Amino acid sequence: MEQRIIVAGSGGQGILFLGKVIAHAAMKENKEVTWFPSYGAEMRGGTANCMVVISDELIGSPIVKNADYLIVLNEASFNKFTDRIIQGGCLIYDSSIIKNSKCRHDINIYPVEASREASLIANPKLANMVLLGAFVKISGILNIEKVLETIEEIIPPKRKEMIEVNKNLILRGFSIIES
Repeated sequence: MEQRIIVAGSGGQGILFLGKVIAHAAMKENKEVTWFPSYGAEMRGGTANCMVVISDELIGSPIVKNADYLIVLNEASFNKFTDRIIQGGCLIYDSSIIKNSKCRHDINIYPVEASREASLIANPKLANMVLLGAFVKISGILNIEKVLETIEEIIPPKRKEMIEVNKNLILRGFSIIES
């Protein structure tokens, strides 16, 4: 099993953090993992994406040319990366922000009103955690408990107040996806 994931959006949307949580949770499940971040010089507001590869065997390259999963948080990234999803792959996107109606018919599409859901619980800027929960449910790659444990471990001490908020957002994203 090898799963290739691209997470994309703008700097400041928690793109790299989302990918990092996926990678760390996969390591907790004794998987082989690569996490490859990429961001523009602007950081906040510029483009940001990361590639995560999860496998049962050694990984040959951290670069994801064709993704099994694309998690996207803005329109520009939606337009840029949608063509890189394999046939039968999954697109998970924040439909509160992305209103693009043109999309491929050979992939599974999961619009999630992540920013709206995040604003109901905490702050729309935490939409990344709602999408993380949706990804966990849709993909079945990670155990939700391992993801929640990972949140406790990688949030820095100065942001500990965000642990429960992030967990609640992840669980909300997990629960809004129907089985």
